[in-house]
Amino acid sequence: MRLLTHRARLSAPTRRCPPAAGCKRCPQYACPHVNLVLDDGPERTYRLDDPSTCPRPYAAHAAYDPRVHLAYILAQQGHDAHWLSRFTGLPLPAARRIAGAAVLSHA
Repeated sequence: MRLLTHRARLSAPTRRCPPAAGCKRCPQYACPHVNLVLDDGPERTYRLDDPSTCPRPYAAHAAYDPRVHLAYILAQQGHDAHWLSRFTGLPLPAARRIAGAAVLSHA
């Protein structure tokens, strides 16, 4: 039985994403956000993804609302703006913007 004369790597090398991949692990990934008016307040920037999934604070000034995040996930699964508005309690114009952002993210 021959022994190895050099150390073997036990793990595979880290994979690098291509520059245009847009995956969440890559440094060029921008956390999705959208400007919305909720609850008769001023227009604000809201995060669409969970803040813990963003590798860097791209939109640190953006607010996080669980209803917006939920609507974004459900819109990515194919639900329309009217259904999102009824299910999450968001205003219809906000649900339309979220649904539009979800469509653009899958394009």
